[in-house]
Amino acid sequence: MSLFVEFEEEPQKSSPQSSSSTPPPIPNRVAPSQVLNGEELDKFEKHFEKLFDQANLPGPDYYEFMKMTETLEAHIKDENARFAATYASLAIQGLTKDKLVETANAYKKMVGQDKVQFEKTVNDKSEREIGQKRKDLQKLEETVKQHAETIQRLTKEISEAQVSMGSLKAVITEEEHKLARNKQGYVLACDAMIQKITEDITKIQTTL
Repeated sequence: MSLFVEFEEEPQKSSPQSSSSTPPPIPNRVAPSQVLNGEELDKFEKHFEKLFDQANLPGPDYYEFMKMTETLEAHIKDENARFAATYASLAIQGLTKDKLVETANAYKKMVGQDKVQFEKTVNDKSEREIGQKRKDLQKLEETVKQHAETIQRLTKEISEAQVSMGSLKAVITEEEHKLARNKQGYVLACDAMIQKITEDITKIQTTL
C-alpha cells in the first residue's frame, strides 16, 4: 500500500443467462485514464498485476483469460469473438466456464479487500503524518501570539517561526494534494477493475 501514499520525497454479479445472445448494456463509468497520467496509470496497473500474480493458482483461470483477451484485442476486434477464441484456447488446458466465473469472482473479491486495506493505509498515514504537522503548525501559531506581546525583544524568534509556518503550510498543502490525488486515482482504478471483472463475468455468462 505504501506504493500509493509515499511522502518521503518530501514532498454485480449478473442474473442467470438470458436466452438472448445480446449482452446487457455496459454501465457508464469514468475510465482511470481520464484522470491519471500514463505514469500513474502504469503504477496502479502494475499493482493489480502483482496482486493477481501472487494469488494466481496453478492452471488456467480468470487471470489467464483476462490477460489473453487483452493480448488478442489488437488482432480480434470483436469482443464476443475474442472471448470465444480465448475460452477455446484455455479450455484445451482444462478451463471450464464454471471455473472461469468462480475465479473471476475470487479476483473481484480480492480487489475489494485490497481497496479496504488501501483506504486504511491512507487514513493511518494521514492521521500520523499530516495530523502531526497540523499540531506543529498550531504550536507555532500560539508561539507567535504569545511572543507578539514582547515583539521588541522577540522580533527574531517571531520571524523565524513565521518562516517555519509558511514552510509547514506549503508542505501540508502539497502532501494533502498528493494524498487526495493518489486516493482518487486508486479508487477510480480499483472501481474500474471491479467493474471490468463484473462486466467480464456478465459477458462470459452471456457469450460463452
